Amino acid sequence: MLCVLCVVLSGMSFAVDGVVNASALFVRTETSTEAESIGKLYSGETVDVTGKVGDWYIVNYNGQAAYVFAEYVDMGDVQVQSSMGSIVGSTVNVRSAPGTENEVVGRLMDGTMVSILAIENGWYKIKFVDLIGYVHPDYLSVDGLVFTYMTVQEDGTTAVSYTNDDTLAASTIGAQIVEYAYQYLGYSYVYGGESPEEGFDCSGFTQYVYSQFGYSLNRTSSDQYENGEFVPYDQLQLGDLVFFSRGSLSIGHVGIYVGDGYFIHATSPGDVVRITALSTDYYTTRYVGARRIA
Repeated sequence: MLCVLCVVLSGMSFAVDGVVNASALFVRTETSTEAESIGKLYSGETVDVTGKVGDWYIVNYNGQAAYVFAEYVDMGDVQVQSSMGSIVGSTVNVRSAPGTENEVVGRLMDGTMVSILAIENGWYKIKFVDLIGYVHPDYLSVDGLVFTYMTVQEDGTTAVSYTNDDTLAASTIGAQIVEYAYQYLGYSYVYGGESPEEGFDCSGFTQYVYSQFGYSLNRTSSDQYENGEFVPYDQLQLGDLVFFSRGSLSIGHVGIYVGDGYFIHATSPGDVVRITALSTDYYTTRYVGARRIA
């Protein structure tokens, strides 16, 4: 089980050198101080960092994937982002601790993107909005997601680099956008709203989320349909904008695609930011198209 997880989480061709800043640093089989130690690294030694899970770096240690506590590795100006995964299964139980005998603390639907906080006893510890718990690896896919490396430049701006696979890079940006958007689930719909403080309308929500990643969108849903590039329905990726007609408007609603046929959006007056299936009758009949921004 552990080897499978290691391969999935570190199966990439991109690594960054880190320098150990502790007198001795244990290298472990899982993201836990209770996990088996398979070696030590010493102050000043360099190590290949291939990703991050919660507070732990994934490292290449003697040809195999292992884990070290991130606090004790100096990455210079490089910031390694934590990994994400996608729920696989119509309704997946999230448990209070690793193991099917433990309490179910929540359920997540197929395609939901979650942050991976740790690997404990062969289970993923995940976070979705305020829900934190454990998911069996059979029900969480990290295939197709890669780690991003954010380097702070001298002028204060941030440069992002990926593996050489442009498709994976695109999906990773989209995953970050989706993850960021999730934190506003449950926020009130407010006509004309453009911020968490006042609430959101549909285009105010998409504009705000994208602005946090340096993208400038037009203000209304119809005008946002002029941003980016058209995307066919069967080529939707995480983070794409999806558009719908509403009333007499040819384009009157917009949301952000979150994977597996779902999108997040500020719905309508009296409602909140929520996730909805594109296959819902209302939205299926009103679907107009999609645009790729990132």
